[in-house]
Amino acid sequence: MPRYVDKDERRRQVAGALHRIAAREGLEKVSIRTVAAEAGLSVGAVQRDFGTKDELLHFALRQMLANVAKRISEVRIGPGRLSFAEGLRRVLTELLPTDDDRLAEARVWSAFYARAAVDDRFADVLAELDAHSREALRAAVGWAVETGELAPGQDPDALVELLLVLVDGVWLSAVRQPSGTPLDAPRAAVEAAITALTVARRDDRAADARG
Repeated sequence: MPRYVDKDERRRQVAGALHRIAAREGLEKVSIRTVAAEAGLSVGAVQRDFGTKDELLHFALRQMLANVAKRISEVRIGPGRLSFAEGLRRVLTELLPTDDDRLAEARVWSAFYARAAVDDRFADVLAELDAHSREALRAAVGWAVETGELAPGQDPDALVELLLVLVDGVWLSAVRQPSGTPLDAPRAAVEAAITALTVARRDDRAADARG
């Protein structure tokens, strides 16, 4: 009997192989042949799912963003959940290259980001991500407004745009650092941003005092 092949699993396997190559050597080293070799598959097996390199890159970008979005979606801000400040801290810390996998992710992101600057298909994917991110951030900022957690004089819409830039900055600055670089500076930057944007709530101050 013919062996059953889980096509979705194979596509994820191929995307993972592409991510590893891009993290090590950049997108210019990615081809159907190199990805097939990295994944331990035949060229024909990869071509059955992806007819061109661009199709492969496009899928890999969406796969990476889906993985990151899943992790970040687990950070819940709102009534009975996290404060705006703590939620923002968790999200930004989640993007820091705290291990080799996170550093590879940041490097892959920067490679796709550069590709989006010259390729509308990739720019469109990142525009979709920005739209979803704005929606989530507006809800989080709205909660901060309700609880009085925003520092005085903040424009909620401008703050959403600033947070998008901050998220990009965390990732893009990470790729310039060698593996093993201490994360004290980016962690301090995250804390500085949170301090500038928010007013400590009474329960947060009490927790700091106890700590």
